[in-house]
Amino acid sequence: MKPLTEHLLKVQDTYFRILGFNILARPEQSGWRQHWRPFVLMISLAMVQAMVVAFSVQNLDDMDQLTEGLAALLINQLGLFKFGLMMWLHKDFQLLVARLRELLTRVPACIVGEENRREQRLSGIYKNSFMLAAILSSLKPSVSMCLNYRRTGQLRLEMTFPCSYPWDNRQLPYALLSYALLTSASFAVVLPSICVDTFFMALVHNLVALFQTSQHQMQLIRAAADSRAQLGKILDLYRRSLDLSDALNRYFRLLICVQFLVGSLHLCVLSYTLLVKFDNPQMPFYVVFTVSVLSQLYIFCYCGDRLKTASTGFANAIYDSPWHELTIGSALGRSLQFSMMRAHRGSRIDGFFFEANMEVFIVVSGWAQRLRAWS
Repeated sequence: MKPLTEHLLKVQDTYFRILGFNILARPEQSGWRQHWRPFVLMISLAMVQAMVVAFSVQNLDDMDQLTEGLAALLINQLGLFKFGLMMWLHKDFQLLVARLRELLTRVPACIVGEENRREQRLSGIYKNSFMLAAILSSLKPSVSMCLNYRRTGQLRLEMTFPCSYPWDNRQLPYALLSYALLTSASFAVVLPSICVDTFFMALVHNLVALFQTSQHQMQLIRAAADSRAQLGKILDLYRRSLDLSDALNRYFRLLICVQFLVGSLHLCVLSYTLLVKFDNPQMPFYVVFTVSVLSQLYIFCYCGDRLKTASTGFANAIYDSPWHELTIGSALGRSLQFSMMRAHRGSRIDGFFFEANMEVFIVVSGWAQRLRAWS
């Protein structure tokens, strides 16, 4: 149980708690602790989104300004969607964690510990990259003002997102209000992305540990008096792992669909921005945002590939096992056959009309590169 307490959902628990939610609470308990935190962030993000929409409508004839507005519009919309998803499915998330923890008690500590350590390393990198993006987004106005003052000798106020403000930012109190509002909106985009995306990644890695355990136990089974009971437990573990995998895909399918649609559009907009502003001093900011979008898409494709590979491996484990040495009845024999047939399909992560895997990631990222080259 040591790996469960030290590594299971460690990063996720920290950032869910920042948003006022306890992801490790039991399903019969309310996971919300401070409701005001997500609502404050959502309100600030919704206000900024309205001002970004106004800015985009006012600059329909200016392609450079319009692409900046669209980029901000897409990333803000995705943040709002993830906030809504987290609040809508919070009970289901708690139930998934409870079911997972119950199954992990049947997994060897070495397997689950290794998978959780790998997942926590990836989640840490993912978290650090997004926090860096939020910090750079908050520093962007100050850097832009300093560079503009050095170049022109005039102090001109610039903000994080391109917005049309209902007040005059040339006055210091309103300028500080705008800066605080946009900084809050930046973290409102980043925090739910860290929570939801790394939570999905943690669930997939632990499901991989369950599938690996069923394969390992299947290959080690030997003829004995209790071989029927052992085989029944192995098949039950694999079946329950499939059920949990199907539940995971059902809850995250809409998110994956929206993530890929918005991410593809965002990559197109950022590709154009990188092309026309290649020598702009703000280029590092756009590069970081592009890497963040690609990392979001990569996480889902990588997890989809790992889960399918681990779940389909059970068919080979049955074939390589000494099943012919076991004294089993016809019912268990048919169960082995059905399990092999089911394992050939495996578990997959999809977004309704496509499967999230590395082939899709290569296609999406390559499409953005070809569009930039064509532009």
